[in-house]
Amino acid sequence: MECNKDEAIRARTIAEKKLSDKDYVGARKFILKAQNLYPGLDGASQMLTTLDVYIASENKVSGEIDWYGILGANSNDDDETIRKHYRKLALMLHPDKNKSVGADGAFKLLSEAWSLLSDKAKRIAYNQRRSNRGFQQKVPGGPPADANGFAKRTTTNPNSRNHPVPGYKPPVVRPPAPVASRRTDTFWTICHGCKMHYEYLKLYLNHTLLCPNCRQPFLAKEMPPPSNLPKSTHQNSSNHAAAIKNSGPPPSRLNTDPSISSKAASVIKQVNDRLKREREEFYSGWPSKKREADEFTGVKIAHQTPAGNGCAAGTGNFFGYSNSVNRSRELNYFETQQMLMKKAQAEIQKKLKEWDSMEASTESKGIQNSETAEHEIAMNVPDPDFHDFDLDRTENSFEDNQVWAAYDDDDGMPRFYALIHKVLSRKPLKMKISWLNSKTTTEFGSLDWLGYGFHKTLGEFRIGRHEFNKSLNSFSQKVEWKKSPRGTVSILPRKGQVWALYRNWSHDWNESTPDDVIHKYDMVQVLEDYNEEQGVPVTPLIKFAGFRTVFHPHTYQTEVKMIPKEEMFRFSHQVPKYLLNGSEAHNSPKGCLELDPAATPLDLIQEATGTNKVT
Repeated sequence: MECNKDEAIRARTIAEKKLSDKDYVGARKFILKAQNLYPGLDGASQMLTTLDVYIASENKVSGEIDWYGILGANSNDDDETIRKHYRKLALMLHPDKNKSVGADGAFKLLSEAWSLLSDKAKRIAYNQRRSNRGFQQKVPGGPPADANGFAKRTTTNPNSRNHPVPGYKPPVVRPPAPVASRRTDTFWTICHGCKMHYEYLKLYLNHTLLCPNCRQPFLAKEMPPPSNLPKSTHQNSSNHAAAIKNSGPPPSRLNTDPSISSKAASVIKQVNDRLKREREEFYSGWPSKKREADEFTGVKIAHQTPAGNGCAAGTGNFFGYSNSVNRSRELNYFETQQMLMKKAQAEIQKKLKEWDSMEASTESKGIQNSETAEHEIAMNVPDPDFHDFDLDRTENSFEDNQVWAAYDDDDGMPRFYALIHKVLSRKPLKMKISWLNSKTTTEFGSLDWLGYGFHKTLGEFRIGRHEFNKSLNSFSQKVEWKKSPRGTVSILPRKGQVWALYRNWSHDWNESTPDDVIHKYDMVQVLEDYNEEQGVPVTPLIKFAGFRTVFHPHTYQTEVKMIPKEEMFRFSHQVPKYLLNGSEAHNSPKGCLELDPAATPLDLIQEATGTNKVT
């Protein structure tokens, strides 16, 4: 297998280039080739997951983005199933763990899908939009023309039994027409954006035209006809253009696969939905007199008649729709050119405005998120009994070369780590940081903890790429760490620290373990630093009766537990603590520990059991 590794790396490089060029299908083909050549190729599975999300995002259902497809779920799945799909993909696509090209964009798409489908009201509205738009039958007499006045060619197999449109009747089978000589007044060209072939009059040769399929301008250079073009398409027809997919199957094999009918139905439905919306928007602004409308638009509106090989004839149909009004006039060459130029300029201006608004919103996004997070914390986290832990994480608490724990997106406990390279400003806070990540858990045995979708909070971590951070409320506490000889960051339990242990932890935990089993914790205090041979000794913390966040440790030797090296993943997260000295209030228990409620599970805070004696 080693002899194929170079070829696999080369195929992965080609896939990355195609992904950058947004050729997702081509990129997927090459990354699959790389996996077949060398199954253990680093980053291949992450890149394949990234590509699957991008490909799913391009699918449309009733004109809507298929958010279910992005999550790999079905529309009839319940909330728990969709959440599991999101959690599994989020762990694979998170930028801290997935360094493949395009992972950031795929993670944003995943987050948008989860934001919509996790909100019941939004999901109901989205499902209604998906289901309420039924198929629309084509207008008799041929398909509607598109924005440039040309119609797409669709080939129908009369023998196929899979007709996606209700009430559809296959055309009468006729003997093939004799092959005529190729027209000399037309030429073939291709849109380099969507790879659609078109046949135009030579009047438009070397001019910039608007693609009817992807609505993007392209230079109409003469190209050879597509290899899968039926010979009958060279038959003379009046003012028509035929469009076929360059990557489509040969004509002799069209519609032999039952899935092609459903795919064609999906495309037809999307086009009809779009044309319907555009027609309604267009007609809503017309004057009451149709003659005035014709003069205003300067566009020919005429009947469509079959021409040549069944394509719609006639040019200049506005938005791809024809009308029964016979009063019309042809656009001349210069008017056509001006119309296309104005439409292209409008599209460019629209894109520029979108980019400007995105750039402007990026600056305010951090502040808005920070304000939102602060509001949520103030609403959801109970106040401590004595010590204000927010005073330990102000803007002045951050220094260069510190490691801080940050809250995760699972149950909000501090399981992420960030290395602060430099504090650029304090008011407002702005820091240059790197998130710590790890792809292996071999330092604690063979358990594939990360592969099962859990967060790693102990061991060795690699330093990620630099980025800027302005969010104060994302961080929980400063963490003790040391740099290993290999340049990695090592975080291990130290004497005196307080950690939360998974109460029901087992070697058998995996991605199917229920959350109500995972999110049960016990608080412990570390008695000695971690030792690779013996592990680490801990003693349980017992809640002090009458308080929400005050605990005291057991001192009986029988209660001390030894956590061996192989069970270090029992440690869920470190909890900030404060040692009470009795001067905080008249009833503060001296020598007890107060724990930060933001890092303490809510069920332990609300727990009423405990003792008021320090044992």
